[in-house]
Amino acid sequence: MLFLLAGIPFILAQGPVKVFGKIVDNIGEPMIGVSVLEKGTSNGVITDIDGNYSLFVAEGATIAFSYVGYLTQERKAVAGSLNITLKEDAKTLDEVVVVGYGVQKKSSVTGAISQVKAEDMQNRTISNAQAALQGKTAGVQVIQTSAAPGSSPTIRVRGYSSNAASSPLYVVDGVRMSDISGLDPNDISSMEVLKDAASAAIYGAEAGNGVILISTKKGKVGDGKITYDVQYTVQSLARIPKMLNSEEYINYMVEGSTFTKDYLLDNWDGTTSTLWSDVAFEKSQMQKHNLAFSGGSDKGNYYLSLTYLDNDGIVKGNSDTYKRMTSTVNAEYQIKKWLKVGTTNQIEKYNVRTVSSNNEYGSLLTSILQLDPLTPDTYTSENLPQNMLTALNDGKHLLQDKNGNYYAVSKFLANEQYHPMIMRDNNIGKNSGFNVNGSIYGDLTPISGLTLTSRFGYRLSGTRSSTTNLPFYGNAVQSRDYVEYNSQSSTTIYYQWENFANYVKHLDLHTISAMVGMSYQESTYDYAKGSLSANGEDAVKKNDPLFYYLNYGSASATKAVEGEKTRSAKMSYFGRIGYDYAGRYMLQASLRADAADLSQLPLTNRWGYFPAVSVGWTVSEESFFAPLKNQINSLKLRASWGQNGSLSALSGYPYSTDMSSNGIYPFTLENSYITGATPSTMGNDELKWETSEQINIGFDARLLRDRLTFSLDYFNKKTKDLLVWNTTPSLAVGGSTSPMNAGDVSNKGWEFELGWRDHVGTFNYSVRANLATLKNKVTYIDPSITRIVGTKFHTNYVTYFEEGHPVYYFRGYKFAGVDSATGEPTFADLDKSGGLSDGDMTDIGDAIPDFTYGITLTAAWKGFDLTVFGTGSQGNDIFNCINRPDYAASNKLKKVFYDDRWTTDNTSGAKPRAGATLMDRYQLSDALVYDGSYFKIKQIQLGYTFPKQWLKKIFVNNLRIYGSLDDFITFTSYPGFDPEAAASTTSGMGVDKGAYPSSKKVVFGLNIEF
Repeated sequence: MLFLLAGIPFILAQGPVKVFGKIVDNIGEPMIGVSVLEKGTSNGVITDIDGNYSLFVAEGATIAFSYVGYLTQERKAVAGSLNITLKEDAKTLDEVVVVGYGVQKKSSVTGAISQVKAEDMQNRTISNAQAALQGKTAGVQVIQTSAAPGSSPTIRVRGYSSNAASSPLYVVDGVRMSDISGLDPNDISSMEVLKDAASAAIYGAEAGNGVILISTKKGKVGDGKITYDVQYTVQSLARIPKMLNSEEYINYMVEGSTFTKDYLLDNWDGTTSTLWSDVAFEKSQMQKHNLAFSGGSDKGNYYLSLTYLDNDGIVKGNSDTYKRMTSTVNAEYQIKKWLKVGTTNQIEKYNVRTVSSNNEYGSLLTSILQLDPLTPDTYTSENLPQNMLTALNDGKHLLQDKNGNYYAVSKFLANEQYHPMIMRDNNIGKNSGFNVNGSIYGDLTPISGLTLTSRFGYRLSGTRSSTTNLPFYGNAVQSRDYVEYNSQSSTTIYYQWENFANYVKHLDLHTISAMVGMSYQESTYDYAKGSLSANGEDAVKKNDPLFYYLNYGSASATKAVEGEKTRSAKMSYFGRIGYDYAGRYMLQASLRADAADLSQLPLTNRWGYFPAVSVGWTVSEESFFAPLKNQINSLKLRASWGQNGSLSALSGYPYSTDMSSNGIYPFTLENSYITGATPSTMGNDELKWETSEQINIGFDARLLRDRLTFSLDYFNKKTKDLLVWNTTPSLAVGGSTSPMNAGDVSNKGWEFELGWRDHVGTFNYSVRANLATLKNKVTYIDPSITRIVGTKFHTNYVTYFEEGHPVYYFRGYKFAGVDSATGEPTFADLDKSGGLSDGDMTDIGDAIPDFTYGITLTAAWKGFDLTVFGTGSQGNDIFNCINRPDYAASNKLKKVFYDDRWTTDNTSGAKPRAGATLMDRYQLSDALVYDGSYFKIKQIQLGYTFPKQWLKKIFVNNLRIYGSLDDFITFTSYPGFDPEAAASTTSGMGVDKGAYPSSKKVVFGLNIEF
C-alpha cells in the first residue's frame, strides 16, 4: 500500500500566476524532493534533482516549502522567480535524551542509549510499559511467562548475565522501581534504555543488567488542554494447536495398547470429538479510558491524568480479569529565578484474578492439551455416566455450569489434569493491591551554570491475596471434600533521598560539565499470613462467601499463622565529568561507590566501586569531511568501557555462618536427651558484588538531509563473580558451603537501528527497523561443580547452567531415529557405554535467540494515518514439556506425536510408535525441542484525523478515530499455543508447560482534545 501511494502521479494545478525558483540548504547545495504546496489546497510539486520547482497558483496565495529536518517556510505567491534557502530545524538537531541525574543533547551522547517515545506507545492495547519496549529498540528482549490479564513480561537488556535474575533497573522520574507494570503507557513521555556500561554506570551496583529511565508527561507552555482517549477491544485466542480428534485418539490408544478398541467404543457415544480449546476459551472484551489535563506557562506547568482499564481474559467466565485505576499528578513551579520546585506522583489500585497455567501437575491451560476428545463438555443429570454417578453417590462434589449441567469427568484419563472449567471453579482466588510512587524535588541555581538538586522519592505498596479452595471432584485422583482458606497481606515502604549538583561551563569552543552527588535508599517489607486447613469438615463455619475469612474458622480447622519484617538499605556516592570541544570531540568519565547493608554483604566487602569512561568523535565536523557533508549530514564514532554491579542474588545474610538443630543425644546416664546443633552453612567473609564489565564501540549517522538515520553498536559484556551455591570444599566439618563468587558469563553481539522518513507532497511516510544479535556463554564455573540445575519437568531437570554452554541450556538425549523393526525411539550413545546413561545427555538447544528484530512502518495522507508494527525472534528453541510420559492416555499434539508415526503400515515413520517403552527418554530428547523462531505483526492500525476547520465549531482542537488489529498474525513453525512460551524468566526460558497464550485483538478507539 505504501509503495502504491508513493507512486501516485503528481497533480500539477493550474493557476493565474507561475512561480518558479530554486531551493538550497544553508551551505548552498540544491535540495531534492522539497515539498512546494499551495497552502490550504492539494496543489503542489516537489523539487527536481537540481532543486528547481515550478508551480501555478492563485496570485497572493501562500506557498509552503517543507522538508524533513528543516524549518518550514511560507511565502506569498508573486509571479516570477522565488528562491528559498531552508534552514535546519534546531529542535531536531538538539533533541535531548535523559541520562542518569540529568539530560544530554543527543548529538553529544557517547554511550549506547536507545529512546522509545510516546508515539510508540499511543493507541496500543498494551497495559504495561515493559511491553512497549518489544521490537522498538535493538538489544532489548521481552520474556513472557504468561499473557494473562495483569501479567507482566520480563525485560532483558543485552543478554542474560546471571544464574539468578537478570532484570534491568527501572528509574521513573528519578525514583527506582522494581516493577513498572502499574505505570500506564499513556502517561509516559519517553523511555531511555541505557545499554552500555558507561551510560548505566552512574547507577553502579544496580546497573549490571541495564537501566531503563522513564519520564512521565509534563504540561507545556500554552493554553490548557483536556484530552480523552477511549479504546474498546474484542479479544480471542490467537492460535489453536491441532490435537487428536476422536478417531485419531482411538487409533493411537489402541496401537499403544493403552485401551482396547472395545473399551473405547463401549464408553464413547460415537459422535463426540471435543475441542477443549472451544470449551475453555471465548471472545472477551477489554476497555480503557484515559482523561488528562495539562497546561503551563513560563512559571510552571501541570499534568493530571486518570486511567481506567478493565480487561476480561479469553478464558470463559470472569476468573481471568484485570481491573486497574491509575492516576498521575505532576507539577512544577518556578518560585524564584533561582528556585524551581516540583513533584511527580503515580497512583495505582488494581484487582486481578488468574487461572492456573504452566504446570505439569495440574493447570487449566495444560489440561486443554491433555484431555481426551471422547469426553463431552457436560452431562445432564439424566445421562450421567456410571463413574460420575458413583462419585455423586459417594458424596463427592460434582461441579455444574450455569444451566445446571455437570462438567464431565473423563473415563479414560485420571491424573492432575481434568476438566478446565472444574479447574476454574474449584477455587476462588483474589489478588488486589495499590502502589503510590513519586517524588518531590527542588532545583536551586545560585550562579549561572550551577544547579543543585535535592530529591526525595518514595514508593508505598500494599497487597492482599486470598484463596478459597472449594470442594470438587475432578477425577479419581483429584478431588477435595471440604473448604480450605488462606490469606496474606503485605506492605512495602521504600524511600530514597538524593542530593546532586550539575555544573556546565562554556569557554569559547570548550564545554566542561561536572556532576557530583550522594544517594541513600531504605526499604522495609512486612507480611502476615494465615491459613485454615480442613480436618474432617469445612475449615470455615459455612461454605458461603460471607464466611471466607480467617475470622470464621471452624473449631476443628488446623490454623497457621506466620509473618515477619525485613529491612535493607544502601548508601552511595557518585560523580561524572564531561568535556566537549566544538561538538567535535567528547569525553565522559564517571565513578560510583555503593555500600550494601549487612543483610547482603559482610562488613569487609560492603563497598563496591564502579568506574566508566566513554569518548566520541563527530567526524562530520572536521574540515576534511566537507565534500561529503551534503550526503552524510552527521557521522559520530563512539567507544565506551565501564563496570556495573548486580544485587539480584544478594539477600538474607548469604555470607553468614549458621547453626541448626540436628538430632538428640544422651549426654547423661539418666533417660534424658539434649537437642544438638550442627553447622548448616560454613560462611564466606569474602563474598562480594557480581560485576559486569562491558566494552562498546559504535557510530551514529544521519544521511541524505536527515531522511536516513543509522546506528551500529558492537558490545562485549562479561559478568564475573556470579554467586554459586553447593560448591564442594576440599575440607568440611558438617554443613553446606555458603555461596561463593565462582561463575562468569559472556554476552556479545551487534545492534543495528535504521530509520527513514520522507514525504511526497502531502504523503508522509517512515520506516524504522532494528536488529540485534546475541552470543551467550557461561565461561567459568567453580571446578567442583559440573553444572547447576535449572527447571524440572516431572522427575527430570531439563535446563542447566554449565561452563561452555549458553545460560540454562536444554540438556537431554540426541534422538537417532526410529527403529524400523520395532518402532522404538533410538538415541545416540555418546559415551560409547553400550546403553543409555547420563553420559549420553548433551546440549540439545537453548532458548536464547541468535537475533531479535522489529520494524515499524508509518504513512499519513490528508488526515489518514497507517501504522504497521512487527517484531520477531530467530534461532531460539522451545522445549515442549506438555505431555508427561507416565500418562499414556492423555491427548497429544497431532504434529508432535501422531503425524508420520511408526505403524506396521508405516515402518519408515519419523515418530515412535504409540506406547513405545522408551517414551520417557524420548520426551527428554531433542525430538521434543522445536524451533521457536517467530514473527508477529503486533499492530495494523488505520486512523483518521478530522480537519480542524470542521472541529472549531464544536470547540474541539483535535479528533481522531482509529481501528486496529493487534497481535493478529503470527508466523512460526512451533506447534503449541504460543512461541513466546516460558516456564520462568531465568532457568525456565523456552520451556513450555502450558503457558497462558496471547490473544488477537480487534480494536476501536477515539482520541479527542479540547
